[in-house]
Amino acid sequence: MFRMLADRLRRVVLVSLVISALGIPIQVLGGWEYPVVPPGMLILLAAGLVALLPVRWAPVISLVAGGFILVGFFVVGDLANMFGSQNALVTVGKWVQMVALVVGVAAAVGSLVKPPVRLGETRAHS
Repeated sequence: MFRMLADRLRRVVLVSLVISALGIPIQVLGGWEYPVVPPGMLILLAAGLVALLPVRWAPVISLVAGGFILVGFFVVGDLANMFGSQNALVTVGKWVQMVALVVGVAAAVGSLVKPPVRLGETRAHS
């Protein structure tokens, strides 16, 4: 696990998806209807933690889960809720969730594209 924490992009995936999950309770505080245990929050937290698995393909799971939430956001028409059609807490919660989700998905893609980092290894910066 410590090796995976050394990879900056995997840390970004974890932190971003946890922040994205925190957008859901903000929306609930604003009165948005969610089940008692919101599945989106569980999916995002699990997807963030999966990025820390010590295997090269682990960010694929984070990418697929994050992509699933992102596609669902557009399919249900939540885009309008980001521009003030709801109260301030719901709007802020939607923005927190989506911005962090996009950052997490982008970091998952980036961690798959670059070679893995090993502890103690340094890279030359140009």
